[in-house]
Amino acid sequence: DEELDAVQWVHIAAIHTPEIQMKFVRDIRRRSDARLSAGTYGFMARRSPDKVRALMESVDVFFLNEFEFNMVFEDERPPVRPGQVLIVTRGAQGADVWQGDHCTRVPICPAQPVDLTGAGDSVCGGTLAGLSRGLHPTEAVALGAAVASKTIEDAGMRGLLATQRPDIEARHRATRRDGRVHISERQRDKIGEMIATMADAQPFSFVGPHFPEIGDPAAIDFFFASILHQFGFWSASEGQYVKPTWAQWKGQALKGSDYCFAAFRRLVDRDPASLSPRSQATWRWQDTVELFADDSGEVPMPVLATHHTLSRGYGRDLWELGREPKELVQAAQRAVDPGAYLLTVLDHISGYREDPLRKKSMLLILALGQRPERFIDLRRCKTLTPVVDYHIMRSCLRTGLVEVSDQSLRRRLIDRQLLEPADEEMVRRACYDAMEALMEVSGRDIGTIDYFFFGARKRCPEMTTPDCLSCPVEPICQKDLQMFQPVIRTTFY
Repeated sequence: DEELDAVQWVHIAAIHTPEIQMKFVRDIRRRSDARLSAGTYGFMARRSPDKVRALMESVDVFFLNEFEFNMVFEDERPPVRPGQVLIVTRGAQGADVWQGDHCTRVPICPAQPVDLTGAGDSVCGGTLAGLSRGLHPTEAVALGAAVASKTIEDAGMRGLLATQRPDIEARHRATRRDGRVHISERQRDKIGEMIATMADAQPFSFVGPHFPEIGDPAAIDFFFASILHQFGFWSASEGQYVKPTWAQWKGQALKGSDYCFAAFRRLVDRDPASLSPRSQATWRWQDTVELFADDSGEVPMPVLATHHTLSRGYGRDLWELGREPKELVQAAQRAVDPGAYLLTVLDHISGYREDPLRKKSMLLILALGQRPERFIDLRRCKTLTPVVDYHIMRSCLRTGLVEVSDQSLRRRLIDRQLLEPADEEMVRRACYDAMEALMEVSGRDIGTIDYFFFGARKRCPEMTTPDCLSCPVEPICQKDLQMFQPVIRTTFY
């Protein structure tokens, strides 16, 4: 038992029959809190599909290849419960990553194959290594794909055994980025050094008229339920960005993000119990309409049906997991790393789980830690990462911190055209890297850097002429003011 005390993950390989694997599952569950993964093989999947299903239901992560998946589930949608991950490798087509009922296709890592032996086991091992490091499930599988790409480039395991970790990390990174978009090292250093000297640059406290009063017992429920709706506050027409979202609230015109918080603040005052997971799980369409209707009676949200679906999914997932936001925060505070604990849970909750860069999850963690109540201790969080939304990306592009060398992509950004997901991902990941680089250069925390750049939305907005003279970046800004954030409909931001 002492050998299992420090173990995060135990993988149970395909050992003859599912019954033998189940014995290991029961024994390890009895002796350890380690999370469990398992796999199967073709003969077992064909001969005993029901027993393979039972094995899958008993573990946290389950691995199958495409052939095994078809034997076990045929044409059915796999019954992946909230909190569980199913990974289906599909050869050159990549891998499907199921987080509950949400599925993401992760592409392969390009390689020059020599021998495919061990590819599946390499995906498995790399994925578990990624999960143990706290990566999002899809990012962990991408790391597994990078490990497999090294394995198959030589006979047997020679290629993998001769590979160092930095080589795998570099290959993993290369598949998620390309040379069309890159950080300007010159601007990185200039902006980072400027932020380092700004005494008035501070994290946001998440206090004000749009947020619960300090000490409000519904505050934690408020942040969990409202931040998952922080996305998509803009409209498009004929494949082009048209305008940001505005709404009337108490005689003021609020932009989408502020109005979203204000709408939930109104709900806190009116019916705080409706923020509970059980209530959200049974949320009616009329409830969503009433929540987001502004003073004029109009509902300004461009994708209201998506907000409704996510509210219900959020409540359902927490309810089925038997978790409440307040209990999760208490458990996070008992954990060695409160942020890592919450990220692992949020990776399985609708509205948070979908984004591999975890923008809304990290925004929630910052809100909980930066509020005056200090619901979690950010000083113990080793996993604080950038919060990259379209305001951050617009600032990165206009200041020259992130440069786009591909002229076709640059033109589409300037023209505010809808982008393909692969193009948006390249821009967003470059901006994510830029925020990490600014943390390193400036020595400031991500909460401070995020709020500094988010505040630029007022100085350098979407539709009106930027107020450069009021911007502290003005002396070193590249002033590439034609540039615009990626335009894509997503629930990530």
